[in-house]
Amino acid sequence: MVHPNEPMNAPLHIAPLTAADLAAACALDPTDTGCRGRLLWHLHTPYAQALKAEQGAQLLGHACGLVHGSSGWVRHLHTAPHTTEVAPALLAALVEWMESYGAHSQLAIAPPGAEAPYTACGFAETGSLLHYTHGHFLEATRAEVVDLAPEHGLAVLRLDQQATGEDRSTLLREHLYLGSVYAEGTQVRGFLLPLLGHGLIVADSPAVGLELQRWLLPLQPYLHLPVGHLPAHAHLIGRRYRPSIVGTRMVRGTPLAYRPHLIYAHP
Repeated sequence: MVHPNEPMNAPLHIAPLTAADLAAACALDPTDTGCRGRLLWHLHTPYAQALKAEQGAQLLGHACGLVHGSSGWVRHLHTAPHTTEVAPALLAALVEWMESYGAHSQLAIAPPGAEAPYTACGFAETGSLLHYTHGHFLEATRAEVVDLAPEHGLAVLRLDQQATGEDRSTLLREHLYLGSVYAEGTQVRGFLLPLLGHGLIVADSPAVGLELQRWLLPLQPYLHLPVGHLPAHAHLIGRRYRPSIVGTRMVRGTPLAYRPHLIYAHP
């Protein structure tokens, strides 16, 4: 796709997105109502990046990512139709930016059927992510679930690192508001951050994780879970939730000590 006033051989150019590009970037998909807010967050967050792909004066795509420690996430990738060379170019530039900040492991959740650009950039599939909805949750009952307080912070960060193999402390600290923990005395056995993406729950056992799900489901009628999480899957199917594939987890670079059985809601 080339602007009619541009030469057919205009080179593809990758550069940081700016505030002046927001309207053109959002126009690529008018149905994406969260596009502007997502791009603004990446523009104004020090550990995030937003890139654009241009051919002449035509904006053909954009990609967003962030880094935390030695790992990084590809948060969003969108390109104009019939531009097969744009997505790999954006991903390659985003990976280069991540590696320049020391993030030698890169992760992404590719939409179903959209894995090819990631594979071309060296990402490998590590399993699917499921979306559960249209079920009936049980009411929360356990007094061990309390509001997340400052003294719980280090335990929350430690549990998250055990589950993901990543140091996501900066990102998590920005989303602690309205969080909850499952605490037995001074021991934090699980936590819920409802404001991080689609909600994040990490727990050390099914009893703890399923109880924390009961605090999230009244706020939103769905959950995202990694494929293979058998206790949570069996419980949700028993409550008549319907699973569907929402994406494929893709990883590139240095392997991470990922433990999906500790994750009871994926953000």
